[in-house]
Amino acid sequence: MKVDNNANENKIISRRRFFKVTSITLTATISFILGIPLVESVTSKVKKASNKVFSRLVPVKLIPNSFTPVKKPGKLHFNKIEKDAFLRTEKSEDVWVVKKSVEEFTVFSPICPHLGCRYNWNEEQKLFICPCHNSIFTIGGKVVSGPAPRGLDTLPTKIEDKALYVLYKEFEVGIPQKIVIGY
Repeated sequence: MKVDNNANENKIISRRRFFKVTSITLTATISFILGIPLVESVTSKVKKASNKVFSRLVPVKLIPNSFTPVKKPGKLHFNKIEKDAFLRTEKSEDVWVVKKSVEEFTVFSPICPHLGCRYNWNEEQKLFICPCHNSIFTIGGKVVSGPAPRGLDTLPTKIEDKALYVLYKEFEVGIPQKIVIGY
């Protein structure tokens, strides 16, 4: 009879061991699956910074000279690809381009550094004017008047295959420092 009891106890222990191993495996699997979005959210800033992509604006020859004889910047539109987790979306953006010479450009973000409104070029005054709080900027991006804490934000550019490319960045508004908060 003792042999039978030991055999039953071995079966109970092995059954307990099975449930213990199964529950630990299920817990680990569920934790791993639920942990993926957490890890993704923590590392997304690193990925955002590493996903710097220059967007193609236009061929250089199509951009009019901003100083002689025109004296005005050009507003250019382009499509930027944004990646959020597994979704890829195309977002339309615009920038202000000042062409100084055949290969020298200044590209400004269209966002006013005061509170984030979109400013426009005033043809009569030959100045950029923000409609929200009347910040005024020169064609070179310097603050003339208004509450804007800094000049217009410039964006990195490059010329490749006779076309102008821009790296679109978003900057923190309302502060004197130029701090990048997104791409």
